[in-house]
Amino acid sequence: MKPPSSTVPVHTSEATLAPVVSALPGGLPTLDQLFAFAADAERRARTLRLRIEDRSVTTSGESLTRTEILVDRPRARVTTSTGSAYEVWATDGSVIEQYNAASNTATRRPHRAPPTGLDDAELPATAGHVQTLGPLPGKGWASTFLRPAHFCANTLRSGTLGAIHESTHLDRAALTVESAAPRIIDRVGDHATFRYRVTFDRATGILLSVSEIHDDRVVREAQVTAITLDAPIPASEFIIEMPEGVTKIY
Repeated sequence: MKPPSSTVPVHTSEATLAPVVSALPGGLPTLDQLFAFAADAERRARTLRLRIEDRSVTTSGESLTRTEILVDRPRARVTTSTGSAYEVWATDGSVIEQYNAASNTATRRPHRAPPTGLDDAELPATAGHVQTLGPLPGKGWASTFLRPAHFCANTLRSGTLGAIHESTHLDRAALTVESAAPRIIDRVGDHATFRYRVTFDRATGILLSVSEIHDDRVVREAQVTAITLDAPIPASEFIIEMPEGVTKIY
């Protein structure tokens, strides 16, 4: 993915970013310590392979969506598949390419850095924009799991947070916390009780699972089913192979 001559590459150097905390304190951290640690999760891995399986239950039955993430900055690739349908997103740090197999369409556009000032320390956590090492999809589990800052600030903190407790996931030390939606009226017939159960990787702060629970029943669960950190990734794995006849939208 070579950027066109008119595109100015967008690169963020580690040297220009504030240093990150390398490890959580011993014992159980506070919620503030955990959420601040998770905000810099992506920067604690040089390379990353991650597979997320998202299962949800609705009136029409159960559905499964898989998300495969590869990161070796400035390159990144995210493949999302549901059944035989899939979509690929990839970047070299300067250009973003996408391919949708269902519609056989492709896009290619330059990456644009966010407006200046969004990382101002005076902005509230719910509105701030944490500087990162490069682009990721704006929506979906890839950004949520690797960059949990907004999820913690806007979703988890909006509920009633429970105590942190130690757990494990894929044989990795983890920390789990629940956030319960506050009830409006404490009486039968108000609305179903709802809460999130979220698990963080203790070593990196990466999200390992997010469960949505209604009346003690898990209705949606996205969890990491495979994770590999700091292993070499061939550059060829970041290239999107386009079939013949693909329609280029822009």
